[in-house]
Amino acid sequence: MEALKSIELTRISELKILQNVRLIHKQDLNPIYSKENLRVQFEITGEVKGAITCYLCLDNEDLEPVERNYIFPLFVEAMNILVGRQLSLDDELNSYKLNLSTPKISMISKEINTSHRILTQKYELELMDRSFTILTEYSLTAIN
Repeated sequence: MEALKSIELTRISELKILQNVRLIHKQDLNPIYSKENLRVQFEITGEVKGAITCYLCLDNEDLEPVERNYIFPLFVEAMNILVGRQLSLDDELNSYKLNLSTPKISMISKEINTSHRILTQKYELELMDRSFTILTEYSLTAIN
């Protein structure tokens, strides 16, 4: 019989994505509620199964279509880098064989409330003079 073990990924404190784009982990105990967000999801298969979903919270942001078209690809690239780094640098995951899917993008907002979620991390995506909240939600299980 296979034993299942839940996994929590290590937080990455800061990532420089481009010269003027940084992703910074934020310690925040206050719940975050978002109704307007874009998301990207990565499926994980192999000896670790599950998904990582990343939300770009755009609540109360007044963005022109050209700004959204600029920000969203940077968000997807930042999440690709973050997830790749977390999976490759995490001590607990080093011993597992796993496959990471290409990002699945959704422009349809999904309500998210971090007061109901355990494995959520908060980041700020800094783009020159602006900052956007990023939430990453993990649902990973290792098969021993």
